[in-house]
Amino acid sequence: MTGRRKAGRSWGPIRAETSEAAELAAFLRAQVDASGKTLEALQGEIHMAKSTISEWLAGKVPAQEFVIALIRATIPEPQLRDRRLAQAAQLLRAAASPSPPKPQPRPAAWALELAEVKAQQVETLERLTRSLEQQIQLREAAGTSAKLVMVLLAMLYKLERRISDLTDERDQLRAGHADSAALRQTQQQLTRAQELEQRAQQELRRAEEKQRQAEELAARVQAQVDHLTGELDRLGGSPIGATTDTTDNAGTTELAKPVVSSDPIGDDIDQALDRAAAVNDQDDETLQRITVDLAHEPGSEAVVPARDRKLSPTETKIVELIARGESNRAISRTLNLAPGTVETHALRIYEAYGLLSLGEGGDMNLRVLLALAYLRDRNQRHR
Repeated sequence: MTGRRKAGRSWGPIRAETSEAAELAAFLRAQVDASGKTLEALQGEIHMAKSTISEWLAGKVPAQEFVIALIRATIPEPQLRDRRLAQAAQLLRAAASPSPPKPQPRPAAWALELAEVKAQQVETLERLTRSLEQQIQLREAAGTSAKLVMVLLAMLYKLERRISDLTDERDQLRAGHADSAALRQTQQQLTRAQELEQRAQQELRRAEEKQRQAEELAARVQAQVDHLTGELDRLGGSPIGATTDTTDNAGTTELAKPVVSSDPIGDDIDQALDRAAAVNDQDDETLQRITVDLAHEPGSEAVVPARDRKLSPTETKIVELIARGESNRAISRTLNLAPGTVETHALRIYEAYGLLSLGEGGDMNLRVLLALAYLRDRNQRHR
């Protein structure tokens, strides 16, 4: 049985004397295929003749130095390289000391098929491990956003009471013809509280949007985990269990001591909102990275913006705000546009991203898909 290399050329048949040697050769060939490197490139990197490399990859039990050099040349990622080195060492020991031949040995073709299945198991297990890690990260992101929503709701309640109290205090000072400095200070505190309320509402919308995105991505990752677990079962492997719950480090961080000022309460709320924005930004990075990873999974159908139509500067600003979770009403205020104008631009943006045919789920579904597509496209442009 022969394998097919990524570059399109077929490997020659594995002519090993034992099934252990055949399994090792198939494993090493799989690493070469995954790296995309040619034998000519490997010849220069591991400093061995091409004929020697071909001989060992055809089934002859290789030297330990060759196995180590090949793994290091084909796998740049340290953790994955260490795992592959351990697997290769185990296969090399088995090939160097094969089990005694059975009275009725199985055909060589069976051994080659088994080696190919083992290689597929390794690849599937690696993808499953990555999906489980993404599952943990999304669970943490959703949990963090949920806690942040509760914190921001409490903050908004506090701000509403503070605005009410400051309004009453200002009205009393006006009625009593109080000192202008005291009236001015109260008015400044009231204005600041109203600005902080707007910031808190904006961060609340962002946190709610991050929670929705995390839950949507978690559903996609769960489907990927189910598929890979079934694939591993079909190949005869042992699916790894879900990783145990990790310690939640997303608790509210202690605020720094406020600097003495004329509005210490406002300073405290301002610092808390800075923390909330930082948490939202961190969740943004996690969701963008996992979205890109899922887009590169085999069989994924990523939404890609149409390349034959460029967005106008106004539409670019609008899609950025939609990706941040802003509503059309908020966008119209930010960009000083009429709500109807924003809706018209939004329809053109949906068309440019090829989303109008996916609109059965309503406007919210379109906005989520657009946000995911925009973030993925921006990430790819910056890579």
